[in-house]
Amino acid sequence: MASPQPSSPIPARSKLIAGALAFGGLTALGLVALVRWRPPSELDSILARITPGFAVALLALLALDFTLGGLRYRLLLDGRVFSRVSLWHCMRANWANMLLGAITPAQTGGGAAQLYVLCRRGARLSEAILCSLLTFVATLLFFALGGLAALAFLPGEALSRGVLIALGVAVAVIAMLAGLLISAVAARRRTVRLLRRLLNAASRRGTRVRRWAAAARRLLSREIERLAAGVRAVASRGKVTLVWVCLATAVLYLNKYFMGYVLAAALQGPVDLSFIGLQLLQHIVLYFSPTPGASGIAEASTGLLMNRVLLVEVTVLWVVGWRLLTTFFGTVLGAFVMFAEARRHVADVRAGEREAAA
Repeated sequence: MASPQPSSPIPARSKLIAGALAFGGLTALGLVALVRWRPPSELDSILARITPGFAVALLALLALDFTLGGLRYRLLLDGRVFSRVSLWHCMRANWANMLLGAITPAQTGGGAAQLYVLCRRGARLSEAILCSLLTFVATLLFFALGGLAALAFLPGEALSRGVLIALGVAVAVIAMLAGLLISAVAARRRTVRLLRRLLNAASRRGTRVRRWAAAARRLLSREIERLAAGVRAVASRGKVTLVWVCLATAVLYLNKYFMGYVLAAALQGPVDLSFIGLQLLQHIVLYFSPTPGASGIAEASTGLLMNRVLLVEVTVLWVVGWRLLTTFFGTVLGAFVMFAEARRHVADVRAGEREAAA
């Protein structure tokens, strides 16, 4: 029996508008606060420093970012470990993730959008879930190891003591979460029993929670065998692939920070390499931010974490440029992907209804 196709994760129009307004409004508030704290100056001379060479380098790094964003899913969806999905459609799934992540609280909608596109393009739902879970674990491992390295090697004056303590706690929590997820995948039978107990307990709560628990129980019952088969496939045929997924994830994020480094060098001249470590620590904060697409927090945290590296007059320009490269461009592409997939989905449903009526 074919794996069921998830329904379109595009929220209602009112929720889309609310999410977009929250994202835009919080971003604007963050920028206003940053402008008041670190006002830009000498804009003409600063912008004149961005030579064609820097612009080409940033565009090349952006293309590499998009490619790596899809490649880490494609490594698993290669037709050997899981069903085959092309690199292009894996990239499209990543853009869809970026879109709904940008307009939903704590970026919770991104995963559903990614699963939707991957399933529409040939993956089983269980395979798409496992791909998302394994790449998430790879991300947590990178943040844990990279965060420890950044905290160990950054100069003592790079961050205040309070910020260092807070980031150290965050890295420790991420390491624990990564360990728990790895243990959960390894001990899948115990994990399934625990999930069932939690869902049974949740089903005795309020009406909304009960409906959610019932839907989750149906999904678990329907996909459990496929999920178990997927874990066995990874264990038997995909161990080396998992190493490549972790490496691709590390290169993906390091490339993002190198984009920020090149942008800073273009705006103010030579920048210390510790700037890459600071970006990694900032990204840990942004990744788990409760606001849509880390809006507001991205702008505020830049002033807090980067003020010892970035010049006052270039801070705002750097934030705008880095957010364009790492968030806004992908979000716009994700909008095209989601609405194209939704139109195609509607056309497929109508075609099926016509065939059934014939």
